Amino acid sequence: MDMLKRRGIIAIGNLLVDQSLCCTEYPQESMLTQITHVNKSCGGGCTNVLFDLARLDPALPLALSGVIGHDEYGDFILQEAARHNINTARVHVSDQDATSFTHVVVNSQNGQRTFFHHLGANHRLSAEHFSNLDNLARIAHVAYMLLLPALEQKDNEWQTSGVRALVALQQQGFEVSLDLVSAPEIERYQLWVKPVLPYVDYLIINDEEASRLCQCPVGKDYFEQARSLLKMGVRKLVCIHYPKGAVAVDVQGNAYKVDAYHVPSSEIVSTLGAGDAFCAGMLYGIHENWPLVEALRLGCASAHFNLFSLSATEGARILSDLNEFIQHKEGKV
Repeated sequence: MDMLKRRGIIAIGNLLVDQSLCCTEYPQESMLTQITHVNKSCGGGCTNVLFDLARLDPALPLALSGVIGHDEYGDFILQEAARHNINTARVHVSDQDATSFTHVVVNSQNGQRTFFHHLGANHRLSAEHFSNLDNLARIAHVAYMLLLPALEQKDNEWQTSGVRALVALQQQGFEVSLDLVSAPEIERYQLWVKPVLPYVDYLIINDEEASRLCQCPVGKDYFEQARSLLKMGVRKLVCIHYPKGAVAVDVQGNAYKVDAYHVPSSEIVSTLGAGDAFCAGMLYGIHENWPLVEALRLGCASAHFNLFSLSATEGARILSDLNEFIQHKEGKV
């Protein structure tokens, strides 16, 4: 099918529940802190991005794929996806594993968060699950690589199981978008991420992930890093976001930078999901064939409103609100 006739976004990867605990301060080991607020929500790059997109444009076809357990958390993910009108026909249920979850400890003094993660059923998501998705979305968004161990295996035919998975997506006619988790081990980026880059159309990552992929210091010329990643094989576009803004470079050589819309630290409730909120805005702009700089601005606006919510997605706004905000900030109204 012609790519222009395909419509929508399917996200495949980590499915989990976030238990967010807002604390008066982050404690030192063996010390006590007060929990002032508790919130349960879906988490991970798949539901975070899709829930933001569902709020942004309710008419956009959305679908979810991954592995959950046969338990309360798994049921919660399915219920929340249904509430956002997201197709879950390709969500698989494992009777052997609990649904993945993360305890997110949020420091109320600065909004910074610390994660305690249980991989659970996500460890079963393998390259086989990327085949036969039976979906006509334009873009397949994979999140998060480096938190899906079954995609970090050697493969006699395709070098790695991650490559096999992304090839399966391309063979079904999807454009492939990839996001990573900020794993600390540089060697894992070289072993498992670099080989998949020639099968990625849109690489949307943060500054820490870009620095580890490029093996350079965090904060080094982002345009240079993006061009290096294109040379590693990314097919269409590299976008790198960081606390003060974002850059994007495409294969035609177009390069843009936009500044983040500032939020005083005293007003930040949580940074949880901010990167995914940026990714949602960026993907929407790509899907709708917006000019690259406008997609970047939408991503930054989406991330801006995310900072005022404890959960990863409750700060999401509709497209008209984001456009009005951008026009005001850019001095167009």
